[in-house]
Amino acid sequence: MLKRTTIFLTQEQHERLRRLAFEQRTSMAKLLRDAALEVLEDEEDIREGLKALSDEEGTVTWEQYQETRQERRGAL
Repeated sequence: MLKRTTIFLTQEQHERLRRLAFEQRTSMAKLLRDAALEVLEDEEDIREGLKALSDEEGTVTWEQYQETRQERRGAL
């Protein structure tokens, strides 16, 4: 189910959107829905990334990383 909303565009934005919709043989509404979905998905990705960065489980300190790397080099 689609929900109606109203947005205000400048004359230039409206004309550019209208032209793009014509070139892509789609509606202005479809272009706006696609753009909104992209923003929402980006926001979700950012939140998930920040959550992963705050989770310290499975992380190592710089010193631990260097030590492991040197051990691996010595094994070669």
